[in-house]
Amino acid sequence: MAERKQNWYTRFVKWFGPSLFIETGNPRVDAGGGSAFTLFSSTKRGRKFSLGMKESGVVQLNADSTLEIVAGQDNNDGGQDILINSRNGAIDIKVSKNGDVRISGSNVSISADAAIDMKARVIRLQGKDEISLQAPYIHSRGKKGNLVPKTWGQVATFGTYIGVDKFDSFIEKGLQQAAGIVNEIDDLAPEFESLAGKAGDLAKGLGDSLPGMADQLSGVTGQLSSLAETAAPQLQSIAGDLAPQLQSIATSPEVTQLGAALQEQAGAFANLGKGLVPTGY
Repeated sequence: MAERKQNWYTRFVKWFGPSLFIETGNPRVDAGGGSAFTLFSSTKRGRKFSLGMKESGVVQLNADSTLEIVAGQDNNDGGQDILINSRNGAIDIKVSKNGDVRISGSNVSISADAAIDMKARVIRLQGKDEISLQAPYIHSRGKKGNLVPKTWGQVATFGTYIGVDKFDSFIEKGLQQAAGIVNEIDDLAPEFESLAGKAGDLAKGLGDSLPGMADQLSGVTGQLSSLAETAAPQLQSIAGDLAPQLQSIATSPEVTQLGAALQEQAGAFANLGKGLVPTGY
C-alpha cells in the first residue's frame, strides 16, 4: 500500500515565547486521524502539557504531571461546581498502573435507573452506625459466612438441580406425618397414665401387705421353734426307753440259741442268708 502523501504546506504554527505554541493543519495521521489543532506547552524541566483536537473530533488533554480542576469559588453553598455530562455513551475512569480511585464528601450518592454492579476480589461495606438494605426481595449466595442461607433445605439443595421449594414441601409433609404420630401418642397418654396409676396402686398394696406377711411368717417360725423345743425332750425320752429294751431283746437266750440251732440244721438249710432255700427240695 502506497504511503499517503503529507501536505506540510497546510501546517501553521504560532509561538508565544519558548514554552508555548499553537499548531494547526499538522498532516501526520495517527489513530485519531490528523490534527485539527494542538496547544502545546512545556516547562524548563521538560514536563509537557497539550490540549488538542483530532480530525475525527476527539479532544485530548494530556499532562506529564498532575492535572487539577478547581471550580466554584464564587458559587453559593450547595450549588453545582463541576458538571460532567455525557449525552451519548459511557464515562470511563481508569487507573492504568498502581493507584486508587477515591471519592469523598459529606454525602456520596450513586443512583442508577437500571442496575449498579460492583465487582472486586474483596468488597467491604463499613458503617459507624448502620448498614441498611431495603428492597422487596433481598437474597445472598455463598459457601461460608453469616449471610449464606441458613435453612436446611437451601443448604441441602445448594449446587444441585433439586428445587428448594419441592424439597421443603417434601420435608413439610414428613413433619406433618410425624406431628400426627405425636398427636396419636398424646391421645394414648391418658391410658398410659391410668396403667401407671394401677401399677402404682398394686405396688402400694403389695408394699402394705408385705409387712403383715412378714409378721405371719415370723409367727410360724416362732411356733416351729417352740414345737421343736417341746418335742426334742420327748423324743430323747422315748429313745432312752427303747434303747435298753432293744438291747435286752438282742442279748436274750432265745435270740442267741436261735443262731446255734440254725447252724446245727445246716444240712437242711444251705446258703443261710442267701434266700433260705432247702437243699432237699
